[in-house]
Amino acid sequence: MIKEEAFPKPLKGKEWRAQQEGGNMYNEIAKKDVQKVVFDQSIIKAPGPDRLGCTTIKLLWERDSDRNIAITKTTFRLGIHRRAWIDARGVVIPKLNKPVYEVAKAYRLIKLLNCLGEVVVKVAANAIAEQCERRRLLHHGQFGCRKRRSAVNTVERLMKRVKDACGRGNTVAVLLMDIQGAFPHVAKGNLINRMEEMGFEADLVGWAKSIMEVRKVIISMDGKKGNSMDVNVRNQQGSPVS
Repeated sequence: MIKEEAFPKPLKGKEWRAQQEGGNMYNEIAKKDVQKVVFDQSIIKAPGPDRLGCTTIKLLWERDSDRNIAITKTTFRLGIHRRAWIDARGVVIPKLNKPVYEVAKAYRLIKLLNCLGEVVVKVAANAIAEQCERRRLLHHGQFGCRKRRSAVNTVERLMKRVKDACGRGNTVAVLLMDIQGAFPHVAKGNLINRMEEMGFEADLVGWAKSIMEVRKVIISMDGKKGNSMDVNVRNQQGSPVS
């Protein structure tokens, strides 16, 4: 039950079309881009299955930063997110103050991924965000997941519009919607086709397809570790690249 709750089945969507090979996104990755991601990671972040925490990744950078950069660039050049970075360790913890704990919704599954793979994911997220801003691919009214825009800015704009409308003697209605499980339910084919239509580099599109493949997870609960199982999840909720 916990597996079904934490890893909902994604939509089937359209089939992914064959794309052109190549792409030059990997050449645009600079040393400062990778370095910033490495040292922005919290040292208290729990490690993934390989048990290598963020402190270890930072020490590896100081020892041989060129290798770290080469790994990141090669990942995008080949359009392959390593399977070891996709597989996760899941830790089940109970939510506080629930009336009953016999249902899966009374628990939260914390998914732990290898920190080196998280560096690559964050580099990709930054590259996608930078292209969206530079080429103006996002609607001007979108505030989520954008630099120099936050929930505070959203509330400020909403309050101004409400104030202006009330000043004109109008009645204001606000519709708030929450799409449950939006990221895990992403249809892979639709997303890949959309990225191609928006003009993203072929190597970045190939990498995006790779990270949405079937992955394995080992779930632990009350100190007991379960067996490795396959899960079919597209975009992980809370992932930087989502």
